[in-house]
Amino acid sequence: MTESNRRKTPRVNYPCQLTMWADEGVYDTVLSQTVDIGLGGLCVRLNQAIRIRTKVDIKIDFSDRPAPLKCKGSVVRCHEESKKVYNIGVQFEPLTPENQAFLAHKIDQLIQTEQKGE
Repeated sequence: MTESNRRKTPRVNYPCQLTMWADEGVYDTVLSQTVDIGLGGLCVRLNQAIRIRTKVDIKIDFSDRPAPLKCKGSVVRCHEESKKVYNIGVQFEPLTPENQAFLAHKIDQLIQTEQKGE
């Protein structure tokens, strides 16, 4: 079974600006396509490793939302893909009802767009 088949919620690729602060002082701003994002978390490529179980504060800027989505999470995966490129998996702490509703709607929109081949 592939990793995507084991997930409880669908994930999609979405280009967005992500700002992440870690409790160990790591700060990074990434403007790129996230590897994937879903209701349970996200995966992004960074130029530095972050220890597993590190708590992070996250701000995601979506082009169609006036205010950024802010939430907290924990690093659940840190895999070095190549020299100085790390695949970081973050599990969200429970989202606010507003953030969960927005993200669910955004993911549904993106899945429909992908299925149409747009």
